[in-house]
Amino acid sequence: MSNLVPVFYEHLSKMEEKQLACGVILAACKTLTKESMELIKQDLGTSSGDGSEIALHYAYDKNKQLFGILLEGQKLSNTHFYALRVKDYLQEHKLLAGSLLIASFPESSRSSGQMLMRMIQEMKEPGAHGEIKLYELTPAQKEEPASILLVNHDETVNEFLSIYFQRKGYLVTVANDGMDGMEKYQEVAPDLVITDLNLPILNGYQLMEKIKHISASMSKIMVLTDKRLEEDVQKSFAMGASDYITKPFSPVELEARVKRLIS
Repeated sequence: MSNLVPVFYEHLSKMEEKQLACGVILAACKTLTKESMELIKQDLGTSSGDGSEIALHYAYDKNKQLFGILLEGQKLSNTHFYALRVKDYLQEHKLLAGSLLIASFPESSRSSGQMLMRMIQEMKEPGAHGEIKLYELTPAQKEEPASILLVNHDETVNEFLSIYFQRKGYLVTVANDGMDGMEKYQEVAPDLVITDLNLPILNGYQLMEKIKHISASMSKIMVLTDKRLEEDVQKSFAMGASDYITKPFSPVELEARVKRLIS
């Protein structure tokens, strides 16, 4: 049941596309079975603080021992109200293993994907047992620039683009192969991924497939490659790419296309 990230990513991306609010509750929780998850769903109910019904989604990550609830259409106030009920229930059934963390998109962050990943990172820091913490961006994070993940096995290309985009004010992360790219993607939840197709370990197509599986439209993808065949272009767009650029390329044109994707 380690499905928390892909399940929540998918639902959050849909809510973000529709520009709807969405609450998230994460709780440090002891091991849950499928049976106990079903019991929790039945017992907690779907009534919000104002008595209306909420569309809820549950997930549990057994590796991180994180229990999560996603509340469609709920702002922070209702999310906090429901978190009180969740805390009481988990404590009563001796399932709570630490603190809870709550947030709501877009109140808590302009990017639901980054919000989720940062919440998971924050839950790694132990809090007081039963404490309900509010996820908040630091002043630095509020002013944080758009982020780019560069995935390319060519160190020269990575170094050049990293310096170029950093000077233009972007936050840049670099990965040298597809596997490293996937790990970095899950860590930073970038606004844009610029990837080659010729990558070791996981190629560009495999990387795009994995990103598409866990995050749907949460991040834009740009392919930067020396492959010029029409079938490669078509396959890339079918796999979720938003743009396709062949080498050699103009840095000015590349930046203009980046701006169009993540402005």
